[in-house]
Amino acid sequence: MSTRNRHHHKGNAQPANPWGNNAGSSDGQQQQQPKVKNVKTPANSGGPSSSLKKSEEKFAQAHQKNLEAAKKYASQQSYESSEDEDERGGSDGAAQDILGSVLKNYGGGGGDIGKTQEYLQNLLESRSAVCLICIGTVKRADSIWSCKSCYTFFHLLCIQRWANDSISQKRISHEQQEGYYNSRGEYIPKPALSVHWDCPKCRKEYEPVDIPRHYECFCAKELNPANHLWLIPHSCGETCRKRLVPDCGHNCVLLCHPGPCPPCPQTVVVSCKCGQSNAKTIRCSQRSWTCLKTCKLKRNCGIHECGGVCHAASECPPCTSRSKQKCACGSRTKEVNCSESRWSCGKVCGKKYACGLHSCEKVCHEGECGECPLGLPRTCPCGKTSSVASCSEDIGTCGDTCQKYLECEQHRCSERCHVGKCGQCLELVRKACRCGSLSKEVACHKVLNCDLKCKNVRSCGKHPCNRKCCDGQCPPCDKVCGKTLPCGKHKCNSLCHHGPCYPCNQKATVKCRCTGTTQEVPCGREKKIGAPKCRLPCRIHSKCHHTNPHHCHQGDCPPCQKICDLPNDTTNCSHPCAAKCHDAVRVVTKDKNFKPVGPWDVPMEIVEIKQLPHPQCQVPVPVTCIGGHETVQWPCYNSKPASCGRECGRALKCGVHTCPLQCHAFKKRDTTEEDPRCQSCTAGCLIPRPAGCSHPCKRPCHPPPCNPCQAPTKVACHCGLTQIFYKCHEFYSSDKTEQELVAFREGILSCGQKCIKNFSCGHRCNSTCHSGDCPNPEACTKKVKITCECRHRRLEVACSAARTNPRSLECDESCKTVKAAKEQVLTERERAQKEQEEAENQRELEEYERKVGGRKKHRERKRVQVEETKESNWMVMVAVPVGVLVLAVIVYFILLR
Repeated sequence: MSTRNRHHHKGNAQPANPWGNNAGSSDGQQQQQPKVKNVKTPANSGGPSSSLKKSEEKFAQAHQKNLEAAKKYASQQSYESSEDEDERGGSDGAAQDILGSVLKNYGGGGGDIGKTQEYLQNLLESRSAVCLICIGTVKRADSIWSCKSCYTFFHLLCIQRWANDSISQKRISHEQQEGYYNSRGEYIPKPALSVHWDCPKCRKEYEPVDIPRHYECFCAKELNPANHLWLIPHSCGETCRKRLVPDCGHNCVLLCHPGPCPPCPQTVVVSCKCGQSNAKTIRCSQRSWTCLKTCKLKRNCGIHECGGVCHAASECPPCTSRSKQKCACGSRTKEVNCSESRWSCGKVCGKKYACGLHSCEKVCHEGECGECPLGLPRTCPCGKTSSVASCSEDIGTCGDTCQKYLECEQHRCSERCHVGKCGQCLELVRKACRCGSLSKEVACHKVLNCDLKCKNVRSCGKHPCNRKCCDGQCPPCDKVCGKTLPCGKHKCNSLCHHGPCYPCNQKATVKCRCTGTTQEVPCGREKKIGAPKCRLPCRIHSKCHHTNPHHCHQGDCPPCQKICDLPNDTTNCSHPCAAKCHDAVRVVTKDKNFKPVGPWDVPMEIVEIKQLPHPQCQVPVPVTCIGGHETVQWPCYNSKPASCGRECGRALKCGVHTCPLQCHAFKKRDTTEEDPRCQSCTAGCLIPRPAGCSHPCKRPCHPPPCNPCQAPTKVACHCGLTQIFYKCHEFYSSDKTEQELVAFREGILSCGQKCIKNFSCGHRCNSTCHSGDCPNPEACTKKVKITCECRHRRLEVACSAARTNPRSLECDESCKTVKAAKEQVLTERERAQKEQEEAENQRELEEYERKVGGRKKHRERKRVQVEETKESNWMVMVAVPVGVLVLAVIVYFILLR
């Protein structure tokens, strides 16, 4: 294996075995390793096949290590995700922490801070705010309206429909009502119409003009606020600027927000409630502060000092000092608080007036009783006569008719003037019962009721009225609804009503697993909100040998993340186990014998907590190969020395080669000479021969130099006509320089004869046998013929002169005569060809006229004309070649001269 490959394998997650075997691993370790083929030694396998198998084994080991690392990473991720779930969604917990840090500096009324944080949390958490009318989630982009009293969110369309329906029902109910007569015969008109609508949650009354018509932000500064990702939903993002409650003169400085404004965070300089301490800077919401001094003011009794801790002057409690005090009339005495010194015993006074005949009938009182009321001017019982008499005299009746109105206020008393109340009215009048089904004459003081039950359905729309002699104004249903609320625990306590019941207004307490932390949540939302986050330590005993401290949680405890650190009994080495604790590992398996009924049927997973065995020891240990070539760090479980797979490399006795075997054991470790186990050298001489020598050295393997090569060799000379014989070491000698060899070869390869090569002009070289191109090709003296432009004249000159000016010969008069003869022959040839074409055209024309001319032409005349045409054509065809031949003969003889 090359050095590059060895470094590459060392950089992997698990080091690969550079020696290609599993020596040193136990049987149990081999079972946990991936199944790979055993690597054969060089004795029983070829080199390429063995290297391929080694690579496959190393790849399988690295793949197994990567799988283990992936499982470890997956377990860590699952534990982190479970921690996130314990933190109640991560983002929700972070949002709650941020809100808490923003509002932590607000002092004063903690309830308002809690409400503001709760409403902000409901907006920031997904699917937390619910409209109580449609029982749907209030989303970020929905148009909403919030109550000014309870600050609950409702969809704008839902609250508009709610308000309009409430007002319409009240108007319809008012129209159905009518005035009626009571038992005294008095006419009771129907009550005035009260048109208002209520908040669905807190029942705060709103006027019709308060029905929301537009979607506004929480501070009512902006209509239809845009849904911005970086702002609170339904907020305009501007400063609230609402007047704080209680009115301290400051405005809210938070950004537009839901819920009540938090207490005023401004700072003011004020003194304590009693005013005895120096003024100090404090939050405006806490401006009413108390010192530790006692109040020096007098209490309401005017005797004792207050003595309480610092408070306002008007807040002094009543005096609690006790003393014996008489009642207002002075008849009784008891021990009471000093603040209750004036008390009434409840006894009738009973003192005699000045007349001495009558007593005071007032309850225990202070001061004088006054004059006797019977001594004042009095009238007879019916009030028709009046007289003045002493209190000792009685004023009798006047004897006239009483004439006082009776209780019915329609008839008068018909008795004589009498003392005391008048009797009942006995006048007979015709009365109708309340429902109007019965009418008869009865005494005026009696009420006429029939026994007919009302069959109308009450306002709830479920139960009948069943009241005897109902006047049509059926009272509201007085039965309790009793339906089970959505929470599933409580029943609706409201009177029987239309539509769905309102959500449960009770509070439920949820506890953490250890019950050390509790939280109140709306009833029915325990499962959705989940257990509160508890910072107390978990009380469940650890399942491993470590202490696994973590916070209280729901579900199973998180897996232990500590190192095992127990002796590794799998490898049986001295190193402690460095893997993550595996005493209690969650193992998920599936039933192997499961037979699905259909594609919807899946095998059930079996979850078990098992103790896994120690993994193989991965502590790196320095291990030297059996050949002593290298020392590498190798896992402890596979640390037995083995062959590294490289060549042995020990010098053989020949002094030239090294042992070609793979790394093997040897006897003498302190020497680098040939070992008995090394393979002896059987190769011949492999020393490079001189350049050009192709004859091998016949001696066995030996150190340089080799003997000179004596092999006879023949080679052609430069021109290739003669064979030159020489000894190899003379022609290819390593003792001579390059220049000397070139000069020697040039001399020995020249045969001394004339060169048989040709110049570029085509003539033979006139030098002796030589190498390379022929010298002086431009000095060729051979005779060549040159011609004029028309090629009529010819002249012999030297080759060099002909190449210099190949067209130096000019034309003369004979050349012009030959040229004129040639032109005449061409003219005669063109004329003869033209006459032949005209004759052919004439023949075709006559043939055409013969076919289309009819009877106009005589047959004999036409035949004679045709024969003459044929005879003339034959003569032209014979004359033209003869003339050309004669002209050619003449031109030939002229050129010969």
